[in-house]
This record gives sequence, C-alpha cells and structure tokens, in this order.
Amino acid sequence: MLRVVQVLIVDDSAIVRLRLAELLESVEHVAVAGQAGGVAQAIAAMRDLRPDLVILDIQMPDGDGIAVLAAAKLLEPAPAVMMLTNYVDAYQRLRCEAAGADFFLDKSKQFEHIPGILRGLMEHGVPQDG
Repeated sequence: MLRVVQVLIVDDSAIVRLRLAELLESVEHVAVAGQAGGVAQAIAAMRDLRPDLVILDIQMPDGDGIAVLAAAKLLEPAPAVMMLTNYVDAYQRLRCEAAGADFFLDKSKQFEHIPGILRGLMEHGVPQDG
C-alpha cells in the first residue's frame, strides 16, 4: 500500500499556488500539506509539516527561494525539492543544482509535467520519515 506523499507549495502568487493544488488533486496518494507565499513562511512550514516534496519558486517577496531550498536540504530527512520558476537561465539552474534541487522546471512550459514526476517519485521512493 502506498503512503500519501505530502507536498508543500511555495510561490508568491496565490493563483499559482491554487493552480498547483488543483493539479496535485489529480494525483493519487498525493496531498497538499500546506502552502507558503514567502521565504520565512516556507521555512517555518517545512519545519512544522515535514513534507516529502517542496515545490518552490525562486523569486519571493521577502528573499530568494534558493534560501528555502538550502534550508530544506538541512532537514532530516530532507524533502525532495522541485524548483518551478520563470527564471530558467543557465545561471539559475546551476544555482539550484548546487543547492541540491532535485528537479528544475520552467513554470511557463513544464507545469503539466508535475503529476508525472510525482508518480515517478512514488514508484522510485521519496524520503521516508525516520
């Protein structure tokens, strides 16, 4: 029996968060554990909720999403992190990869790939508690 994969959505746009939450509803064994619209809120939510996956934008109103990525990778167990951004140049991709991003997606072109990636994560395993 598959356990439910808990996802934290982090984006400064409420519309994007809503669209992601609706998209994730279509994936069996996936639940939105929470949402955050900024860096401080995201870091607190990760500590409190301990999600399996964080879907994260780079641009935040109170800082840089890569700071959230770095904080995520310090957690035990560390969640998988999917960067979903409009800032898809090579420099940003390298910054995210260096900080430990598991996925790097173009928000304007690859949004619909998320359910398939989640299904793949469930087949191959996501970080487990303890």
